[in-house]
Amino acid sequence: MGSINDAFDDRYELREFRPGTDDQGAPDSRTRPWMDAVGLGFHEPTETDEAAARMASHFIADQETFLGVYVRQPAPGSVDATWPAGTFTWFRKALSWGDGSSIDTQAVSAVTVRPTERRRGILRRMMTHALERGVAEGYAVASLTASEGTIYRRFGFGCAIRERAVRVRRDRALPFLAPTSGTVTMVTTAWLADGVGKDVFARFDARTPGSMVRNAGTWPIVFGEIGRDGQPAKDVRAAVHRADGEDEVDGYVTWRVVEGKSGEDTRVQVVDLVYATDQAYLSLWEFLLSIDLNDVVVYDRARLDDPIVAAIADNRAFDVDHEEDHVWLRVLDVAAVLESRPYAADGSVTLAVTDALGHAAGTYRLDVREARGTVTRLADDAEVAGSGTADVALDVADLGALLIGSVSPVTLAAAGLLQTTDPAAPALLRAMLTPPRTPHGITYF
Repeated sequence: MGSINDAFDDRYELREFRPGTDDQGAPDSRTRPWMDAVGLGFHEPTETDEAAARMASHFIADQETFLGVYVRQPAPGSVDATWPAGTFTWFRKALSWGDGSSIDTQAVSAVTVRPTERRRGILRRMMTHALERGVAEGYAVASLTASEGTIYRRFGFGCAIRERAVRVRRDRALPFLAPTSGTVTMVTTAWLADGVGKDVFARFDARTPGSMVRNAGTWPIVFGEIGRDGQPAKDVRAAVHRADGEDEVDGYVTWRVVEGKSGEDTRVQVVDLVYATDQAYLSLWEFLLSIDLNDVVVYDRARLDDPIVAAIADNRAFDVDHEEDHVWLRVLDVAAVLESRPYAADGSVTLAVTDALGHAAGTYRLDVREARGTVTRLADDAEVAGSGTADVALDVADLGALLIGSVSPVTLAAAGLLQTTDPAAPALLRAMLTPPRTPHGITYF
């Protein structure tokens, strides 16, 4: 009797390749069908030749590695003759620890499986292949942002950052309870895109735990050069903030005004809001709330402890429209990732980590002295918490959730996801992992 892997290999072929273009800059014969298959998976219209060429140049700039799962015997007339039935890509993306240091992650994106080929092991084969390649390439952790929240835990990913979509009613928000500082100036999006915006983002990224560098294709969108439909954006405006007496920009915002239909609010829709200081963040919000001829300011990448709630005159003017998972992390090398980050408290905790795929399984002692950690592998298997060696036991997905410090070990223990016989152990681990600032991600990939 044949195995599941045999059945997969009989029906499909897995191909790994780098995206490329022809002499005219158009996606080559492997890249364009792969892109069309991704568009199908995310219900996006077929890209124009111009947009496809631009996207392919971004994939190349990001040094992506494409995976495609191809049907070996396409049916007559089927897109299987050229399109993959499953798509997957990964590339290098740095994750900030918030103290100026970072770690490179194997960033996963464009994961699709065609509806006609579901439940045939395509996603599992692509994911296991990619993670094995990630280990071979020296990554200590993989990362992704998900379109659905229930897919990736079984592969060892844990949700490390959540975000909120919020709205603030401008007629009840001003004046702020405390005065803001600095100066806000409106600028052209072209001026912002000419280096200034990226410089501000670099400062935001360095000080913000959980922030990740952006894809090449993100910048034209957040700077209002093109819309998400690939066409020139004509409705995006920009403003910047400078501290009192300073010439250097330390924050910027881009936005558009969306007219409400009958009975709906007209809203200021934030496209991008990047800040290197808390003062810049508050001042830019005050500016947005001062724009006339609209009802609300809407922002879909707010952090969970948004200071605007405390700053506005009436905190009931602030509403959360939606909250969901954002950045997911998957540990591949426990010692390397734990030794790369800063710590807030000294101490020693022994972690027993289970991992169905085997990459991170084992028992490890984390010793922290003067904000830096060293990790000793004590056993190849995860020992039982309270056995005399392990202080806490958890799955690799939950270790990924804890990494940045936005998820508490005490909370995971209360949820039954972290096992311990010593209540002091999760509390100590929480103190050790406390980040310098609230983790916040404004990068999608």
